[in-house]
Amino acid sequence: MKKEYIILIALIIGLGAYLGLKKGDRIHYELPVPPAVDIEQIDRIELTKAQRTITLNKSETGWTLTDQKFPADQTAVDNILDIVKELKLSALVSEAGDLIRYELDPPNAVTLSAFAGEDEKRVFTIGKTAPSFNHTYVMLDGDKRIYQADKSFRNHFDASVQDLRDKLIFEVKADTIKKITLAKDGKSAVFIKSPPDADKKTDDAKASDWQSAEGSSIDKAALDNLLSSLSHLECSEFLTDPAAEALIKDAPSCKITLENGQILNLDLFQQNGKADMVGTTSYTPYIFSLAAYKVDDILSYVDKLLGIEKIEETGSKVK
Repeated sequence: MKKEYIILIALIIGLGAYLGLKKGDRIHYELPVPPAVDIEQIDRIELTKAQRTITLNKSETGWTLTDQKFPADQTAVDNILDIVKELKLSALVSEAGDLIRYELDPPNAVTLSAFAGEDEKRVFTIGKTAPSFNHTYVMLDGDKRIYQADKSFRNHFDASVQDLRDKLIFEVKADTIKKITLAKDGKSAVFIKSPPDADKKTDDAKASDWQSAEGSSIDKAALDNLLSSLSHLECSEFLTDPAAEALIKDAPSCKITLENGQILNLDLFQQNGKADMVGTTSYTPYIFSLAAYKVDDILSYVDKLLGIEKIEETGSKVK
């Protein structure tokens, strides 16, 4: 029995020594902790992929894109600044520099540089999203190792100028509009808001009544829906091709004019064989494409207000 105890103790000592040696063989490392950045100081951001660099600049009126000073989408900028502010690393993935595997090779990688004046405050390179979809592979400036960073943010940085542009092309507060002029398919109409009736003692006294210029009643629901559709209207993309520029020289398929002390125009142009429509507005100098589902909404309300009958595929008429 005594001999068995001695053997057992020897085994325990041997196992402990083995584990100690294995632990000593392990590679120990400490993850870098990139310092936080005061994003209020950041006034320039550069996104570089392959041979393309997109520059965002901060001005008194907001962020702009490229030397053409396109207004940038604030949400897109905020998503970028959120990572610039605090880049958290959660693991060391590779010291072998396997760039292609993690899409950190030159054709695929996106390098961010954030500046405060001429001072470079944050530089790092972004690879693909990790399989967890909650992390992104990155490389720090001057460090060849590959790390896993918290959050999935590749798409925020791997963006085109079109992706980063502010798509808002019409914005208005519905309750400020006093006059609406519509024109479509050879028909036109003017709608005027009358002032509130001070003699009314109910909540209706706070409301204004809409009527046609001829004094006839109108489809109030269609008018309210039209104004709601126009209150914050975003396009799908901006157009620079010669075909779009030529198209807007023609008379618009639909013209909407709102007045509230200012004159606000929205002109829509039908494209051959396409459900999307080309448009221009007084809100922006740029030609744009408006998605088909937004076109359908707007035109359906215009048709109701103008009394235009729509012919369905069944051949029946819809007012």
